Amino acid sequence: MSVDLCDAYVSEVMRFRKALNLTSISTHDEFVKRFILPSLALLDWVPDSGRLLDIGSGMGVPGIPLLLARSGLHGLLVERRKKRAEFLRHIVRTLDLNVEVFDADINHLPSLSADVCVARAVTDERELLTMCNQHVGVSAVAVLPVPATSQAVSVAGWGAYDERTVDVVGSQQLIRCYRHDKEGST
Repeated sequence: MSVDLCDAYVSEVMRFRKALNLTSISTHDEFVKRFILPSLALLDWVPDSGRLLDIGSGMGVPGIPLLLARSGLHGLLVERRKKRAEFLRHIVRTLDLNVEVFDADINHLPSLSADVCVARAVTDERELLTMCNQHVGVSAVAVLPVPATSQAVSVAGWGAYDERTVDVVGSQQLIRCYRHDKEGST
């Protein structure tokens, strides 16, 4: 990952954080600890190339850090809040990323043909996997940081295949992975 690009991304988040209500974190180092490093913890399950879909991208996590670490990926950032989507477009232009930004509800978009789906604040795995269904094909994966007490869910077309607790700067994070095993509605 280019440290310069990552620093530029964090600097832009810090610059716009108050105006766009992006985060209450006010320092570069704390942002890296709370958002960049947990995003990068997903890398073990993210391919080097293909199409990465970040649902509810917000200020760009986990999508932007993953895309900075895997330059062969094409990013698909979905954020229904217009101002945040504009911020993401600004980041894409500033960092010259291979990314499309959609300011829409994921359920209202045509198929995005993603190979991997991610989201940061997963509270309902079942709902998120259902949202992913129309945007993926066979063998796509969903890589989700989930609450430590959650259990794998059963969703038509998806099967859990890996789960691991990772240490992210002294804090434990559970990552659960699902593989899509049926043709999507693409």
